[in-house]
Amino acid sequence: MRTGVISPADPRQMLYGRDHDLAVIGAFVDGTANQSGGSLLVTGDAGVGKSALLHAAAARALDGGVRVLRAAGAEFEGDLRFAGLHQILHPLLDGLADLSDHHRNALTVALGFAAGQAPPQHAVTGATMALLRHASQARPLLLAIDDLPWLDQGSAKVLRSLDLTATRIGMLAVTRNDHSAHRGSGVTRVHELAPLDDQSAAALLMDRFPALPPDVRRRLLAEALGNPLTLHELPGALDAAQRSGSSPLPHVLPLSRRLQAVFASRVADLSPSSRQLLLLAVLDGTGDLPALRSLLPDHVVTEALRDVQESGLIDVDRVKTRLNFRHPLIRSAVVELSTAGEQRRAHEVLARRPDGDEERRTWHLAHAAIEPDEYVAELLEQLARRARGRGDVTGAVAAFTRAAALSPDRCDRSRRAAAAAYLGTDATGNLLDVPRLLEACRPTHGADATSLTTALAAAYHLLFSGNGDVDSAYRLLLKGVDAGLSRADTPPDVLQEGLYTLMWISFFGARAELWEPLERAITRLTPRVPESLALLMSCLGDPAHTSLPDLCRLDDAVDGLARADPVEVIRIGMAGHYVGRLKTCRPALQGLLKEEREGGHVTLTIHAMNLLSRHCYESGEWDQLAHLSEEGLRLSRRHGYHLLAQTFLHHQALLAATRGDTDRADDLADEITCFAAPRRIQLLLTLAAEIRTRAALGRGEYESAFLRATSVSPAGVLPHFQAPTLWLIADLVESAILSGRHADAEAHVVALRRAQVPAISGRLALVTHGAAAMTADDDRFVARFEHALALPDADTWPFDLARIRLFYGERLRRAKATQTAREQLNVALTTFTRLGASPWADRARSELRASGLAAVQAGASPDTRLSPQQYEIARLAAAGMTNKQIGQRLHLSPRTVGSHLYQVFPKLGITSRAALRDALQEAGKPAHAGPKDIVSPQP
Repeated sequence: MRTGVISPADPRQMLYGRDHDLAVIGAFVDGTANQSGGSLLVTGDAGVGKSALLHAAAARALDGGVRVLRAAGAEFEGDLRFAGLHQILHPLLDGLADLSDHHRNALTVALGFAAGQAPPQHAVTGATMALLRHASQARPLLLAIDDLPWLDQGSAKVLRSLDLTATRIGMLAVTRNDHSAHRGSGVTRVHELAPLDDQSAAALLMDRFPALPPDVRRRLLAEALGNPLTLHELPGALDAAQRSGSSPLPHVLPLSRRLQAVFASRVADLSPSSRQLLLLAVLDGTGDLPALRSLLPDHVVTEALRDVQESGLIDVDRVKTRLNFRHPLIRSAVVELSTAGEQRRAHEVLARRPDGDEERRTWHLAHAAIEPDEYVAELLEQLARRARGRGDVTGAVAAFTRAAALSPDRCDRSRRAAAAAYLGTDATGNLLDVPRLLEACRPTHGADATSLTTALAAAYHLLFSGNGDVDSAYRLLLKGVDAGLSRADTPPDVLQEGLYTLMWISFFGARAELWEPLERAITRLTPRVPESLALLMSCLGDPAHTSLPDLCRLDDAVDGLARADPVEVIRIGMAGHYVGRLKTCRPALQGLLKEEREGGHVTLTIHAMNLLSRHCYESGEWDQLAHLSEEGLRLSRRHGYHLLAQTFLHHQALLAATRGDTDRADDLADEITCFAAPRRIQLLLTLAAEIRTRAALGRGEYESAFLRATSVSPAGVLPHFQAPTLWLIADLVESAILSGRHADAEAHVVALRRAQVPAISGRLALVTHGAAAMTADDDRFVARFEHALALPDADTWPFDLARIRLFYGERLRRAKATQTAREQLNVALTTFTRLGASPWADRARSELRASGLAAVQAGASPDTRLSPQQYEIARLAAAGMTNKQIGQRLHLSPRTVGSHLYQVFPKLGITSRAALRDALQEAGKPAHAGPKDIVSPQP
């Protein structure tokens, strides 16, 4: 019950009831020294003793010769990128000189010691790992991280990515019970710290407060529920009469309030100079004791340190260089008890730190300001642009927002607030907050109503929220872009963001009159057009007519995605969306999704889910597609991205149509149309037409399917700026042939070849060559089908490949090449069955029966009066299909179908179609859609 490990929170106290927990943590620390590094996350309720265990682990590590590197998450440092990493690596910075140039540059830029282009996260992670490995050569390392949820996002991502297996480096972190804190974090192990059992809790309370009367002790034990912090602190919050039992105890308060009040009372008892030192330490956030000494007279610091150490609020390390708070709530209490004036004065003092970095100095000046100050606002704007450049969008939004509040000029205030609004919507996902933010940007008398930044935020919101239409958003932003291009002082990054957003609007509008002014505007951009913008214009805007050199440049960009920031990953992924580059983009997109879905950038997460959903469709991972699209749909709706929600509805509807749930597919297509039509979002209307085309094909309504397809992509024409028409190729050609429009199918193949569509991607080559084989005459169809099936990596797109095999088998059967037809049809049936594409699987089964296999395999009847083809026609007629529909299904004329039925009726002893079902059942042949087994070829 009573352990032999001293808690650093108070060297005079013991830890109670923690033998098992200390053994677990002790084994982890010992393993670090023996090259069995890894990570251990300790979770538990507030006050359960996580920080005490962390201190105990640090003490054990130090005694064992392990070097301890500490960091503590701080609410007040949430906007400072890599603040936590700075805490951990600060004692090791002398080792930077021993790293490679690549690693040294990545860390110095990320930590703010040098200027330069922000390194991607993987580079910072690699450099951090290199520095830790270098330091661990001398002594094993233990990274002790307190209050993990308050660690800044950049540091948290790097720490989650560290692979410490089989190293002399261990990472021990503590967090409150919250599965989101370690879901996907990559931690090796998680250890949950439970409340104390009744016996240990009673022993702890007796040790700390032996004079408590039994009734008071029982009341406190009942309310504490085994929480050590409450047991330690709550009796001290009672007055003497309450502790002695002569006065009744107060009513129960919520635990968080009670604990906060306890800490506040301990801080309030300190001298003014001690509270000032603590406030400076909290707002500074570095724990750098020599730096704090430089801000106050030495005798004041010495006396204050002695005071706060005796109070049990802080620890000072052995070499007197670092100050650590013993519990995160102490920091909150220090700030809560200080006045706004005291906080401002503390920030003013901290801004004068001689060794402080520029970013911290700017924020201290910003917090110290009590009235508009253009000097500080300009510093914040510069900081925001640097943060945006290195990918720290959260920090950029915070800096722009504070800069707007400190701007004396109304135009500057509007511009900076608009920048915060746009960045917040584009990357952090605060789309629902945009109307409130835009209200702060509303131009006042004399303000520039065409402010590009304001127009950018407003147009982005109008487009993606669905609160406006494409044309309104387009006109608003085009006017702002034109004004920005005409002004020499327009920031280049704002101009570029304006053009990117104008490109998105044009993409969804999908009309030539939107793209042409955009193209003219881009030619005015100096000094050069960003590569990803140029690729989006070509490969996303008009993919059917993109140039081969542009595709080569896109391939180069895809090759560099491992080094790209998340925004560029999405932009290049979108550029590859319709030109078959999603397979090669997939690793980068999956990496981004893993990093961002855990509280990261909502918009980037949604875009990544959308792109990966399409890839899952093409690659045949349809169960994963269903899961991913549902998650993306929920996320889009939750954050107000109603336009992007429609793209996930498209994925779900296309999957439903292909799997035979055509009613649901039609309902979803109607929902997309109702959203898109009044907003003039032509791209969504094209996607809805694709859904209806696929559903009609699944029902065998080939005439309807052809009319649906050609309503957005006329036969023989590849429309400009209509990217989804590349997804309609197979459906259009197939429906044209099956509805008797062979000339239209041939015209479309000619158009595909003329536009060099097969050169765009492997999948488009497969689809185009498959379409060419479908339209080939009897002398050439075999060679063309074989050519299509032999294309490299054709099995990468299983549904497309199986559709070609099905059509090939149908042609072979009609050409009397029965055995070869069965081989193709069986392979196609296997794929369709695996995917759940039931309409196409039914077609394959019907063809196999018509080839003669059904009578042998399903042969439940010895009656051989009907030929295989007669039986198949009779079965379909019994199911309610007309002669025309049966003819379309079996590639026969309605007259031939009628002739076969004329022969079937007397053989079965009936005189009408109505009697077919009963007659087939009596003959032992099922009248339903057919068996669901895969038929083995007949030898």
